[in-house]
Amino acid sequence: MSQEKVLAMIRQYGENDDFTGPVDESRIEQIENMLDVTLPEDYKWFVRNFGHGGIAGVEILGVAKTEIPTCVRYTQRYREEHGLPRSLIVIENCDEWVFCLDTSELNNGECPVIDWDYLGNVGVQRYKNFYTFLLDEFTEAVENLDDD
Repeated sequence: MSQEKVLAMIRQYGENDDFTGPVDESRIEQIENMLDVTLPEDYKWFVRNFGHGGIAGVEILGVAKTEIPTCVRYTQRYREEHGLPRSLIVIENCDEWVFCLDTSELNNGECPVIDWDYLGNVGVQRYKNFYTFLLDEFTEAVENLDDD
């Protein structure tokens, strides 16, 4: 159900250059191997179908047109510079904080998405899974566009 809602929002509000495009399974395996994690199925679906990007100014990290996937680059940087726990995978950079998949709580192919404040190193669970997170981020961004 959530997957269909995400697709509907992308069809309605997306533009041709909003996403880098589909990637093959080897790129998803590259992320898992480089970060030593198992990714949730809903995030794999997003990366497989869209690569990297978003709508209405939201930028979901994944696999762009670079050798190192963007989610890997950001995650490694936050691990090295800010002590990001190894089970967290950065999927959106919001400057003062990042949204992360919490792969330590992977269950039935899903894991929560939390916001992690690198200044205070505090993570608070905000969404039960990636689809819920993505729908909320897209909905808020589209509403902000409508307000302008």
